[in-house]
Amino acid sequence: MERWSGTNTSTRMRVVERLKQWGSATVAELARELRLSGVSLRRHLDLLERDRLVTAQIQPRGRGRPVKVYRLTEEADRFFPERYSEFAVEMLEGVRELFGERALRRLLQHRTAKLIAQLRARLVGKSLRERVAVLTEAMTAMGFLASWEKIGAGHFLLTQAHCPLRRIASACPELCEQELRMHEEILRACVTRECFIQQGAAVCRYVIRSAPARK
Repeated sequence: MERWSGTNTSTRMRVVERLKQWGSATVAELARELRLSGVSLRRHLDLLERDRLVTAQIQPRGRGRPVKVYRLTEEADRFFPERYSEFAVEMLEGVRELFGERALRRLLQHRTAKLIAQLRARLVGKSLRERVAVLTEAMTAMGFLASWEKIGAGHFLLTQAHCPLRRIASACPELCEQELRMHEEILRACVTRECFIQQGAAVCRYVIRSAPARK
């Protein structure tokens, strides 16, 4: 498989940028704009299509033969700046400034409750081990790169190697506290945070123990 490198990277990025600006284009239109031969341009487009960055559709063009029209896929958005984290931080800070800490806390609690509700149906009748597995799968799906292991009878270790909300949590530490609460609610167990990324650790790690039986 050919990798992007050197001049190839620059040329392919120019193709991606033009498609972003124009919305769609044919080989002839791109080749003319970028001053490339049709053969060379098709090779770049084939590789972009292989990498799922562009998609092609055959479209009629007047009385002439149908042509292949290329467009970017959502995968290509990663090549362009996004400010989701900055926007989220600004919104949370706005809530704090306009409505106070209590309102911000209620907002985060509402988010936590929704996440718990989404998982609740998958937890019915599950053992603690199974609940840990479900939570791990859910956290990984949300971008936390989670894994778990059994470390003793009724004891488990949940590790999150990545925090997709790190920049937001830096401005709003309550997010980390809500995560701990969510783990406790979902697992119905005693959960202790051993270390976490916001305090400089390489990972967030939680020790999970079976909750004492209720009398």
